[in-house]
Amino acid sequence: MRRGLMGWDEAELPRSALSARLERLQAAMARQGLEALILYTNLVRPAAVCWLTGFTPYWIESLLLVPANGRPMLATALSKRVADWIKTTAWLDEIVNTPKPGTAIGRRLAGCKRVGVLELDALPAGLYDDMVAVAPKVELADASAMFAAVRSHVDDAELKLIEKADALAVAALGQVDATATDAGKLAGLVEKHARLAGAEEAYIAIAPDLDLDRRLIQVSGPAPLARRFAVRASIAYKGAWVRRTRSFAKDAAGAAAVAGAATWLDQVTALTGHPLDGQLAAQVDKLPGAALKSFMADMKSGERLTFTHKPGVGVRVDVGGAAKGTVEGDDFAKTFFSIWLGSHPPNANLKAGLVGGPCE
Repeated sequence: MRRGLMGWDEAELPRSALSARLERLQAAMARQGLEALILYTNLVRPAAVCWLTGFTPYWIESLLLVPANGRPMLATALSKRVADWIKTTAWLDEIVNTPKPGTAIGRRLAGCKRVGVLELDALPAGLYDDMVAVAPKVELADASAMFAAVRSHVDDAELKLIEKADALAVAALGQVDATATDAGKLAGLVEKHARLAGAEEAYIAIAPDLDLDRRLIQVSGPAPLARRFAVRASIAYKGAWVRRTRSFAKDAAGAAAVAGAATWLDQVTALTGHPLDGQLAAQVDKLPGAALKSFMADMKSGERLTFTHKPGVGVRVDVGGAAKGTVEGDDFAKTFFSIWLGSHPPNANLKAGLVGGPCE
């Protein structure tokens, strides 16, 4: 169940923007020969209906019927007591409150020959059965590709909501102190800040010890934070989701690496010229991993690939006895060699053999 604030502010999501989205969708439906389109929504699948109407379900499942002409109709299992509230939070005129949304939609399909369904294969069987029971002659066609093509257009209203969600995520992560010691308390602090600032939903995940495991997990109780950790904030604002992750380090070398990565990311996101892909590729090519890739070559049986760590310099790469180059940085060297020699090698026997022990 959603716990965040939900409301409709026309200054943020104008009726004109929603109307334009509906017009584009109905034009695509006409090209596909669809007389109607059905969108399913629930707590974990709110995006499509929210994009079209602004409505976000806070726990129950619903079906949105988009006709060939005119405004959509929402059939929902929510009680009639919340119908007026829904209308204040979404661009909806007609709401049918019923324990059988599928039956209500099926009755509206009388006379239709071909109707599209977003993610038809994922439509709950009970709703599908209720629809076809009262509209057995209707052909239901998957309309996911059509909807995706229409949905790919990002209008100004959506862009501003994304920017707002991103600002909430940045501010929430800004509450993190690199000297923090408890992952559970830290997750609570970040989530509290995001929700109080207006986030509709917030999911916080933490990698408590980046040296041991980079996987981000939800932490619900006390857990120690190591010298290097990461925090991810997944924030929703009026249906717009943003996910940001930041790394933190208590040691000087780690803090310098984090700062360098942040500077690089700022430079990349500040790119405004065209083509952006070319500029982004140029920035990516400056990363240590890109340099390593450029040194690699197809190896044949019997050939040798050698990596040598020179402290204070980096990793020298030799292919077949010929020096190819050096990837600079001790931090890169540590990370690279930890793949085989770290706490979680692909195979324990492989690590043992590489350090001179038995390799079975």
